[in-house]
Amino acid sequence: MKETIFKHALINAYLHNGKADVNAIIKKVIAENPSLRKRIKEVIDLTKKIVKEVNKLSLEEQKMKIEELGIKIEKKVEERKLPELPNAIKGKVVTAFPPEPSKYPHLGHAKAALLNYEYAKMYNGKFILRFEDSNPKKVEKIYYKAFEDGLRWLGIKWYKKDYISDFLPEMYSAAEFLIKKGLAYVCLCKKKEIKELRALMKECEHRNQSVSENLLLWKKMFKEFKEGKANLRLKIDMKHKNALMRDPVIMRIVDEKHPRTGKKYRVWPTYDFGVSLMDAWEKITHRLRSKEFEIRKELHEYIQKIFGLKSPTIIEFGRLNLKGVPTSGRTIRKLIKEGKLKGWDDPRLTTLIALKKRGFVPQAIKEFILSTGISKADAILEWEKLEAINRKYLDPISNRYFAVLNPVKISIDGLSIKSITSKVHPEKRNKRRISVDLKNIYIEKEDYKKYKGRKVSLIDLCTVLLRKRAKFLTREIKYDLPKIQWVSKYVKGKIIMSDGKEKEILIEPSIKKEKEGNPIQLVRIGFCKVHKLKREIILYFTHK
Repeated sequence: MKETIFKHALINAYLHNGKADVNAIIKKVIAENPSLRKRIKEVIDLTKKIVKEVNKLSLEEQKMKIEELGIKIEKKVEERKLPELPNAIKGKVVTAFPPEPSKYPHLGHAKAALLNYEYAKMYNGKFILRFEDSNPKKVEKIYYKAFEDGLRWLGIKWYKKDYISDFLPEMYSAAEFLIKKGLAYVCLCKKKEIKELRALMKECEHRNQSVSENLLLWKKMFKEFKEGKANLRLKIDMKHKNALMRDPVIMRIVDEKHPRTGKKYRVWPTYDFGVSLMDAWEKITHRLRSKEFEIRKELHEYIQKIFGLKSPTIIEFGRLNLKGVPTSGRTIRKLIKEGKLKGWDDPRLTTLIALKKRGFVPQAIKEFILSTGISKADAILEWEKLEAINRKYLDPISNRYFAVLNPVKISIDGLSIKSITSKVHPEKRNKRRISVDLKNIYIEKEDYKKYKGRKVSLIDLCTVLLRKRAKFLTREIKYDLPKIQWVSKYVKGKIIMSDGKEKEILIEPSIKKEKEGNPIQLVRIGFCKVHKLKREIILYFTHK
């Protein structure tokens, strides 16, 4: 009875993020052995006791015990399907992902990119990568590549790649068209004054200038005027309830060298003007974007209507954030400059480069993002959900190794053995040989303090009465005893934890047979990614 309950408690806990449910286990136990109905009170009492013990174990420890019992568990993978797109025709859908190349892409960017890409695939359509690089003060060459590399890592392929910086002549023609139609004017007010007048819903003195005067001032923006002296504004309605519709700036002077075009241009479109025209020129049919842009939809459609262009169907979704993780480029740059972050690949960030370096796999990122759907509700998620999905992908491919973080040396009396063999992976046939020096066995300090004077099983080695000179009891590994990892002969390494801290670690020498970039699992510690193996051993901790 005890073994049956223990087995089902482990399975139930592992399938439900480490916490077993008493009632569910009782049902499984009775189903397996109906004769136990007559002893139901005894079953209930024992189940409660065993569940209490099983729930104290970490998810990793539960999984280890499951493996030791030879139980194979396959978690059901739910296929998540995206809802149908409104106004979509097979073969005619065109979507786009338009990042500003001013920082490294993070999970929020990945969500926008993946949703647009997956919908294009779903309808046999086209997906366009467009760089919104119309602010030379923000964009940098390195970030173009960062986005392309990040998207490729996620398995995203684009039909074509555009840059707003390649469309400046067309933007100028569009702006001139508006001036000649009396729909735009050159404003010489200072930035602060423009902001104040918009708040007061008042027109400025430049709003009613003649077309010829505006054309003259427009030409001066290209050579004579200094940055901040003049802006081209769209004439809409200064009394409009949507503040963005109160004569927004659509072109401005930016005297900064551009990473692609150098000093060729100094008059640049604003985000709203650029995106409105590009969406239409690229014949985008559907755009999925974060709901923070919802307020801009009216302005974008207005601009497109002026030019007689068709507006795409816009679908806004909630922002995706992980609790306590900065995503603002400005904030991250500041923290890097202050030395509080190691770089854009710091393990505390959700940039794709950081997640990849830690050992998250693109399949897990994709599943995690699609699980959040296209609801407008903001999703503030815990790391645990992403880790749980990633664990499912890492577990079948990660070789197991023994390692100790905070070593305490013990010896074992009463046993004569020089090496053991241990499986590299519970579902693989190949084994590794581990050398043993019984006078120099290292275990975790925490385990030593917790189990001193008690019986414990050293995984794959033996069962002992734990003390500095441990007493050998049996080679049998008892399923109901605490099981702890150990190392004897070892190599030293460094592990970079998810909080950015670095720790020294003792690892069994078999680790050297791995390849850099491979995921591994350190028994009872967690999953890691092998970063370096040659001159020094460096691992990145992924998660438990």
